[in-house]
Amino acid sequence: MNTNNRFLQITKFLIFSISLLMVAVGKEVRAQSPVSFQAKVGIGLASFWGKNTDGKAKFSYKIGAGMDYTFNKAWSLQPSLNFVSKGYKEEEAGIGKASMNELYLELPIMVAARLNLAKNSGLVLSAGPYVAYGVGGKTSVVVEKKIPTIIGFETVADKYKFDTFGHINDGKMGNKRFDAGIGLGITYENRNIILGLESQLGLVNVNDKLKEVAELAGLDDFAAKNISAFVTIGYKF
Repeated sequence: MNTNNRFLQITKFLIFSISLLMVAVGKEVRAQSPVSFQAKVGIGLASFWGKNTDGKAKFSYKIGAGMDYTFNKAWSLQPSLNFVSKGYKEEEAGIGKASMNELYLELPIMVAARLNLAKNSGLVLSAGPYVAYGVGGKTSVVVEKKIPTIIGFETVADKYKFDTFGHINDGKMGNKRFDAGIGLGITYENRNIILGLESQLGLVNVNDKLKEVAELAGLDDFAAKNISAFVTIGYKF
């Protein structure tokens, strides 16, 4: 065997060995890293809760991405950024109906506890605060009224549509853009797949003007806050 062939074989062996070493080191670094990321989508229901609120739940959705910072095998911190739809709908026979859609950019910061079920699966319980900022949405209102005709009374409907967020003096619904509350979640993880149930309870009155309208209608108090629940699916990187 000449010198060139021997040099070529040694070079191939070194390249192969270094490649194996880099793969092993890479796996070890990833295994030791406390940070992972996840993306998820969800569908669910949203409404209002609080004194004298009796609206029905409406369809809602969310999409977002987040980080999981692991402290140890049991505890982690999970901040995320979501685009989420909330709101409510209401209908009163002979009076009318309303549907409010609120679109938020939302930042939950959850503390999570993990219970390992098997080698590659586990159950994660999480709880923590969230803050949100309203970025859009429309509110539709239909007001029914009866007008006399030569054959009796006829029901007619006046339809209105407003931007949900913005000052009422500008012809908008008057909802506050800021929202905050607490969230709870339970998630099943199997390798990289995430299946979860999430709920959120708002602690901020969404619209002080609605309280004034309720007082004119004879209600002692009216405090509408967001409440929502979602089924989510995601992928963990």
